Amino acid sequence: MYKYLAYILLLTSVSNVHAQRTTDTFKLYFDLNVPTLNQKMQKKIDLLIYNDKIIPGSEVTIVGYADFLGSEGYNKNLSMKRAEHVKQYLVLNGINDKDITLCMGKGKVDRKGLSDKDGYPTDRRVDIVMNNKTYKEKITSKTRTGKKDTVRKVELTSIKDMKDLKTGTLFQLKNVYFPKDRHIMKPESHAALEELFTVLSENPDIKISIEGHVCCIRNAPDADDMDTFEPHLSVNRAKAIYKYLIDRGIDESRLTFIGYGRSRPIVAIEQTEADAEKNRRVEIRILNK
Repeated sequence: MYKYLAYILLLTSVSNVHAQRTTDTFKLYFDLNVPTLNQKMQKKIDLLIYNDKIIPGSEVTIVGYADFLGSEGYNKNLSMKRAEHVKQYLVLNGINDKDITLCMGKGKVDRKGLSDKDGYPTDRRVDIVMNNKTYKEKITSKTRTGKKDTVRKVELTSIKDMKDLKTGTLFQLKNVYFPKDRHIMKPESHAALEELFTVLSENPDIKISIEGHVCCIRNAPDADDMDTFEPHLSVNRAKAIYKYLIDRGIDESRLTFIGYGRSRPIVAIEQTEADAEKNRRVEIRILNK
């Protein structure tokens, strides 16, 4: 009898755990026989990231599909290419490759009885499935105090001092310069980047997030990057520093990057160039040490 009651309690507790784990699915639609995202779907992903629907740290599953036109092998290959393209786009925008737990193509969606030569457009898609457990925890921590970012911010006189900062501390990476509307750094940034590399090299337990911000834009989540002709300037600037450190030998598992566009300004409305400079920045967040 006791064993039976214990078994019932166990089933109840497992059921409750599953009830707390919900998922969100976001559908991205593709043009006929095209494996890459069109601009409309790119913008949809940008907005999902901007609105904290897709965020770093959440588990991501990516599944590609095709409609019933074409051979089985062709559709399987096309659906896989679509899934891989979405994965690449997410990684480009700051989602850690290790958080993407599955990326696959399932081929065509069977539509028995249909023989329309135009196919079934809504089956030409990729589903992004988010595990919301991490997402809900992050939202709770954001809104508990009514503030969007409660992290401790400090101003460093030298990058070398970052080794003494506590986990969760954020500081601006100074003396790193970018030409207007571009992510390729100016040569005078080299000294600051080498100093950052040295601290990370000498302190192998430190993990950081590289976070890009832009200024002076309206009605768009991020600014245009004239080097890539994409609306991901804050992401690409953060990624440029990320790639620099990896190329110098820092293990990528210690680094993440993300672009926040203009969603976290220091000055709400820029009136002067000094205001713009405050918002146009790259910050380093201590994730672990």
